[in-house]
Amino acid sequence: MSYIFVDEKEKAFGVISEGHICKLNFYSDDLNNIYRGRVKNKIDSLKAYFVEYDKGKDIFLNSSIPYKLGDNVIIQYVKDGANGKLPQGSLNFTIENDAYEVRRFPLRKRPYLKEGKTKDKKKSKDLRDLKERLINEEKFYPTPKLLYKRSELDRFLEANRDMEVKKVDLVSLKEFNDLVKVMRDKKVYHDNYSIIIDELETLTVIDVNSSSQKSKNNKDKYLENINLSLVDTIAFELSLRNIGGMVVIDFLRNKDQERIEEAMVAALDRNDLPYRSYGFSQMGLFELSIERRGDSLTKELAKRKLI
Repeated sequence: MSYIFVDEKEKAFGVISEGHICKLNFYSDDLNNIYRGRVKNKIDSLKAYFVEYDKGKDIFLNSSIPYKLGDNVIIQYVKDGANGKLPQGSLNFTIENDAYEVRRFPLRKRPYLKEGKTKDKKKSKDLRDLKERLINEEKFYPTPKLLYKRSELDRFLEANRDMEVKKVDLVSLKEFNDLVKVMRDKKVYHDNYSIIIDELETLTVIDVNSSSQKSKNNKDKYLENINLSLVDTIAFELSLRNIGGMVVIDFLRNKDQERIEEAMVAALDRNDLPYRSYGFSQMGLFELSIERRGDSLTKELAKRKLI
């Protein structure tokens, strides 16, 4: 049985399946919102702007459109800040309803119909009208001002409307405490095997371990099978923990590295991770980088003193 859990106090949501948390997000009240902001500072050579999007809150913007200090700008909050960096904003905002989605640019681009949805002229027109109103808001005051709100939680619930939703107290949830224990121990088990995940400041190291059981058959094939059995666990943990940056995986040494690489890449794709694979190094370590999507789950839990 799978269901969505929501803790409004901790601003957390996720999915529990078969007695385990398989997704956990801490949502921001700002993410995906669209604001009328004010340019506070800029670096012309980098086409970089620092925009006050809410009272006392700044966001970073890269833009080829030139702005002057004090100008109004319509900006969408698209990425939370991480490692002390400002959150990122975009001029090319995205708005949607249950049937259609449209971006700001190109300006004349019509809303496109979402997969599996039925055409609805009124819903399409409503979204076009909203897009035009948001663009025109750049002319008005006061600034800063929130113009459009659609939280990550709202988007997730709409995308998974067929799933049961339960409101919970996260810290008293058994599945959450089981997850925290695993993260503290840094060891994740799968059948008779395990991986150790060590999150450092700029690098994550994953070590693959076999059990004490020894193979009575071909040793190389035995090690290869262990590696193959753990690629999905590794990719799942990278996704669940929202790990970004450089990742090094120390697989058990077997001859057919190409097969392990193909299986690992396929597992990363199945988990929709924004990654780049570099294959095996001369030392036999599998290397990849993952685009940062905000702070890791470990850091988020630490900030909230939940781990």
